[in-house]
Amino acid sequence: MARPNRLPLWQAWGPPVVWALILVALSGDVGASPKTFHLFQWVVSTFTNLSPKTIKLLHPWFRKLLHVVFYGILSVLWFRALVLTFPERRGVNLILTLALTLGVALLDEGHQYLVRSRSGAFRDVALDMTGAILFTLVTARLLKRRVRIPSEAEESPFS
Repeated sequence: MARPNRLPLWQAWGPPVVWALILVALSGDVGASPKTFHLFQWVVSTFTNLSPKTIKLLHPWFRKLLHVVFYGILSVLWFRALVLTFPERRGVNLILTLALTLGVALLDEGHQYLVRSRSGAFRDVALDMTGAILFTLVTARLLKRRVRIPSEAEESPFS
């Protein structure tokens, strides 16, 4: 159901739900290190002249960076959905954003624990939440500078 001057709920909540499902899917065998290594090696070899040994050393660091970035993106999508739905609740939206992201991170690592080719680790949850906190705080700060809380008659900064 469309609300006046706001996106329909599916447009607000669809992106974070789809992104979360993608992350959980990647936590299965498809995201296992040997499989991502071959893709990483191919991409890096295409654009650089790094030795195979260097590429092998960089791969784990790249995977950890992806935790930060992918969960940072997820947190921004959750924050966007919450701001579009409850624009007047900034502080609560920040807390809920981090709680929703933490829930997906724990589900992700729990799923990895059950997959033979993967291993779940709480340090990865810490990386996920680092990305979530950084991306969410930057987004909230940028929005605070750009706009004030929209009234019913105004457009949201995300629409």
